[in-house]
Amino acid sequence: MFILQDAKSNGVYAVNDTETGSRCVTMFIDKDDCQRYHDLLMANGFKRTLLVMEVDAEVIRNNCVTHGYDFSVITPDDIVIPPDDEDLK
Repeated sequence: MFILQDAKSNGVYAVNDTETGSRCVTMFIDKDDCQRYHDLLMANGFKRTLLVMEVDAEVIRNNCVTHGYDFSVITPDDIVIPPDDEDLK
């Protein structure tokens, strides 16, 4: 699995749902899909430096459960577009 990680804090990138207050970590099965998502974020003006990182899915799932985050797994058949939200920049 692949995720986006903040280069400065080493934190995992998560989408914030401003309506519900929940945060969701997006895990990608395919590295190229993760890279495309990263590139879209950067094109939208995302300010922090993010790195594409390979991770153990179980570790991420366990951390999400521990810290109250949601998570989603993006398969090669899925299309996902990052939010265009000023709070994420």
